[in-house]
Amino acid sequence: MSFKKRIFNVLNGQKPDKIPFFCFEELLPCGYFERKMRNAGMGLLLLSSPVLSFMPNVKTTKRISANLLETVYVTPKGSISFKSHTGTERIASAGWEVKTDFPIKDRNDYDALIYMIEDTVFADDLYEFSLKEEDLGEDGVQHIVGLLPPYTEAELLMGLEKWSLEQHDNPAQFGHLLQSLERRRDRQLEMMSAMDYCGLQHLGDISDNISPQNYIKYEVPHYRKTIKALSSQKRKCGIHAHAKFLKKHASWLAEVQPDFIESYTPPPYSDISLEELRIAVGQKVTILINFPETVFYQGYKKTRQYTTELLESDSSYNKAIGFSEMGLMGVNKQTRQIFEEGFMAVADAVNETGIY
Repeated sequence: MSFKKRIFNVLNGQKPDKIPFFCFEELLPCGYFERKMRNAGMGLLLLSSPVLSFMPNVKTTKRISANLLETVYVTPKGSISFKSHTGTERIASAGWEVKTDFPIKDRNDYDALIYMIEDTVFADDLYEFSLKEEDLGEDGVQHIVGLLPPYTEAELLMGLEKWSLEQHDNPAQFGHLLQSLERRRDRQLEMMSAMDYCGLQHLGDISDNISPQNYIKYEVPHYRKTIKALSSQKRKCGIHAHAKFLKKHASWLAEVQPDFIESYTPPPYSDISLEELRIAVGQKVTILINFPETVFYQGYKKTRQYTTELLESDSSYNKAIGFSEMGLMGVNKQTRQIFEEGFMAVADAVNETGIY
């Protein structure tokens, strides 16, 4: 059974030949080790989107110095800018840039930012999407990004500190920003719901900087709306659950019932075991486990044993395991062997314990 068939079997409630084993494509550099892992049964999840977005009435200027990128947006309502460190790009995509400066400096900057959001239009990019599908073949699945909850989008646009303060210091302007982001989300959702595409649709994240109460207030309505509009036999909707204190979110997760939960990282990272999470969300939700790479430092034998015990702790076949947070990102000459042995230990455990 191919990786693509294997993971869609799981997502559609059917038993696969073995537990799907995956890695986000951008976390595994092309070369000898990728070939070794794919020969061991690893499939790829490729970040992509079937739509393009652009702002026809906004002028964009980019200034680059060393690894610092400044992007300036000029609108009829004023100019705003972002600054970010892009890194070496040896492994991670441009999506991993570290923003160091955000556009909202005072309340006067809201008008320009909201203008940009309202000016955003979306276009079909299914041809390019289909080419990526052909490139992957049966060895991978596209992981579709770019449809986040407005509340989370606001944090990404403002930065954590400003986002935290503005909700209380300038609630009216912050509310207008959320409304604008909701309208943009709805335009994108209307287009995507009418499109025919296959993949795993990422709808948002669970992070420790948002309380369960605010998830229920701001994010749960987004999840209900998008899951209802997009979920189908070949298009599955999920939530990126990389929070450390995940247990306190389990009740609303169970209520929302996404097709899948991804990036759940078991202890020693998070505070909820796979067995507890399964009991909380039920049998229908596919759990895409992110392996905690810190276990690698205990060596091959301990890593393999940990993987075996983890997989056996959940009797449901409705799960997959792999790497969706770190992978080989940041690995250097001193740690490469540790991580490569760790990857192999997980693969060997899956190929022994994960066979049905």
